[in-house]
Amino acid sequence: MTKLNVKWGLPDDDYLVPGSNSYWELTYCIMPDMDWRIVFYRDASGSEPVKDFILEQPHGAVGEILHVFDLLYRFGLSLGLPYVEKVQGKIWALRIKHSSDYYRILYFAYSGKKFILLHGIKKKTDKLRNTDIELAVKRMQDYEARY
Repeated sequence: MTKLNVKWGLPDDDYLVPGSNSYWELTYCIMPDMDWRIVFYRDASGSEPVKDFILEQPHGAVGEILHVFDLLYRFGLSLGLPYVEKVQGKIWALRIKHSSDYYRILYFAYSGKKFILLHGIKKKTDKLRNTDIELAVKRMQDYEARY
């Protein structure tokens, strides 16, 4: 298998690498060189549910998701529709379309200029489910309590 390093404004050790078992290993999504950083929520046991969600998607969808991450990284709080929408309280959603599929990555802005990615979903209906919003709120509260 050919090794492919996809550089995305990251330090040398932070990149996407095709894994030996045919899926992308997303090593980091922390971008330290600009004002804002994009960070995966990590629960108390060390799991990163948004990263796991992304790795389960087709390669083309991963590319679209990373493209929208890049826009959030570049434009920060000024990024708006069609890429970002307010969900509830401090929770926002990245809006991603790939082919006929629609994805949402729920996140919030945290002190220290960090966007914390809380929950990822592949949308089946026009409206976000309350259970998805509640899970994002729960993870946000957990993150705020621990950091």
